[in-house]
Amino acid sequence: MTIALDPASVASVTPTASPWPKGTRAVCLLTYDVDVDESFMARKMLEPIMLSIGQFEPTVAVPGILQMLRDYGIKTTFFVPGSVAKRFTPMVDAMLKDGHEIGHHGYHHEAGTFFTSRQQELDTFARGIEALEKITGKKPVGYRSPMWEFSSNTVSVLEELGFSYTSDRMDDLLPKYHVLGGRQSGLLDLPVHWVLDDMAHFNYHSQMKVRIRSCEEVLQIYKEEFAGIYAYGGMFMLTMHPQASGRPSRLLMMRAFLEYVKSFPGVWIASPSELVAYWKKAYPPA
Repeated sequence: MTIALDPASVASVTPTASPWPKGTRAVCLLTYDVDVDESFMARKMLEPIMLSIGQFEPTVAVPGILQMLRDYGIKTTFFVPGSVAKRFTPMVDAMLKDGHEIGHHGYHHEAGTFFTSRQQELDTFARGIEALEKITGKKPVGYRSPMWEFSSNTVSVLEELGFSYTSDRMDDLLPKYHVLGGRQSGLLDLPVHWVLDDMAHFNYHSQMKVRIRSCEEVLQIYKEEFAGIYAYGGMFMLTMHPQASGRPSRLLMMRAFLEYVKSFPGVWIASPSELVAYWKKAYPPA
């Protein structure tokens, strides 16, 4: 069966949701998790060549990504662990120079299951905030959890620390406020999914030997998912890692994908901060 993915065919589908500004049918966001080698070190994977997979980010991948975003006039959020920001400050400075937001991504890329107490989680968040604020001059307001894992305390910790949004849950195609203690909080979530995480398709190393998909295969996956979300009227969120999507062939793939997205009428290519500001104004928490 051939799926009709051309703009005219997809646009003819009546959208299920229409929550966007007039003239907008769907939203597209490109975001990046800049782990460098911290995700390996957090799991005690310390072999030098393995670590070098992540060290490709500051030297080659991030400069290539920044150039692509400049070419398309796109602003976004780079979610950076505090330790990475401290160790690779010139890389973060380059992101800031281009007007991108820096989001919180742990301190040493700690997944929610790492924490044994609420206080430990609170202290780790505070350490990451301190590191990012010292470099960026701003307290981070966005958070993406390493490995997409929360503890039972994560949402309350984020609220206590004054975060504005997360980008972690997989239960919707539209932004959604976290519920905490039976009440709707002011903490907004921008939904994600593994099918739109590049590491699900490209993540190969000595301890995770999976088939590496070609750019053509992944481009087709992205196109199919974008067309479906556009038909629905939802929010398309790509979660990418420079060590994967910053490879030269994949940067060319992303340029092809952006041309595909731009061929659809009524698409808002937004930054997370722009989308959060719109949603909280248009649909404030109860």
